[in-house]
Amino acid sequence: MKIGLLGLICILLIVGERVLGSPYFDDEEEGLPVDSDYSENALEHLMRAAQQKRSSLIYLFRRACVPRGGNCDHRPNDCCYNSSCRCNLWGSNCRCQRMGLFQKWG
Repeated sequence: MKIGLLGLICILLIVGERVLGSPYFDDEEEGLPVDSDYSENALEHLMRAAQQKRSSLIYLFRRACVPRGGNCDHRPNDCCYNSSCRCNLWGSNCRCQRMGLFQKWG
């Protein structure tokens, strides 16, 4: 009985860590207003973005980060928080994985 309860607790902890492991969207993009009017063209959208003092292209188009285990294709800044884009020896099969100890420090 105690072994079954201990096993259930371990399984719940593992599932909870997987579900709550990392955010899907970057924290800095959460406060941006979402436009629901799709009738405007791209030029008007660019001019409005320049007037709002947010001329960076990252704020222009909302994008999500790639979760752990996702394919990152040599895009190191697209992985979610606390993850990095790692490839195999030949530079293919790139995946977002947990950062190593020395990557976190420097």
